[in-house]
Amino acid sequence: MIHIAEASEAKGRVVVHLGAGTASTVAIDGAVWLARAFQSEIEGLFVENQELIEWARYPFAREISFSGRLRRALSIEELERDLKIASEAFHREVIARAQALDVKVHRRVVRDEAVSALSAVCSACGPWNAVALAEPFTSPACPSLREVLESVVDATGLLVVGPKASRTSGPIVIALEHAELLPAMVSAAEKLAAVVEGSIVVCLVASDENALAELDNASRLVITEHPHVTMAGAIITFGAEAAAAEALRRLLPGLIIARFGGLLMPDSGNLRPLAESLECPLLLLR
Repeated sequence: MIHIAEASEAKGRVVVHLGAGTASTVAIDGAVWLARAFQSEIEGLFVENQELIEWARYPFAREISFSGRLRRALSIEELERDLKIASEAFHREVIARAQALDVKVHRRVVRDEAVSALSAVCSACGPWNAVALAEPFTSPACPSLREVLESVVDATGLLVVGPKASRTSGPIVIALEHAELLPAMVSAAEKLAAVVEGSIVVCLVASDENALAELDNASRLVITEHPHVTMAGAIITFGAEAAAAEALRRLLPGLIIARFGGLLMPDSGNLRPLAESLECPLLLLR
């Protein structure tokens, strides 16, 4: 179950992480939406790359442009200046977007490894946090999703975006693979929908017909208790990872809620189909 502490509890926040990548405004908007839904606050976390700074101390270190035409000595002074500029720009963007929904933002800059920094910050903020990765999860600078969910024990959910993220408007889609998770997913979706007066739909995801039939029977018992939640359809993947991702894309969601380690977002395997199809934030539960 995802839970984020309310601001009055002072026991957790939505921690928005950015490292060496480029922040997605859709990811930031999704994080602000999440904080508003749970009446929480945002902890903007900019992580300076400790390894890169250590490399810059060597006299033989060189900076090479993407074209390969420009080469120059890697100056630690210039690197630290660039990191400061990037950090300030990131925090300004988060604050500006959070103000629109009256969400308070705290700023933090650390020099550490990404997952270690997230673990420390979430522990300091309290036991009930969510983590939002500001850069697309395919970015080389983005930490491993599996490692974040396994190592950051004080985070109950993880919000990510792909490189084609373009919107947060549209229905909240619950990608359901396990019926026992539906009550918790509906609870989170209801909080999020209340912020934007949006709709909630459930899309069943199963590997074959038998699994789908069992999932359908169990989930309809829960949905009948929530008349504002509708069934959007079902997906049978038959082992094709791209099937679920493409079917969900066609629903034009503003947010997808799913479980990490399943058919849609496997903990190992090819995530390219999902990255290519994902046009909105994805909220992952353990």
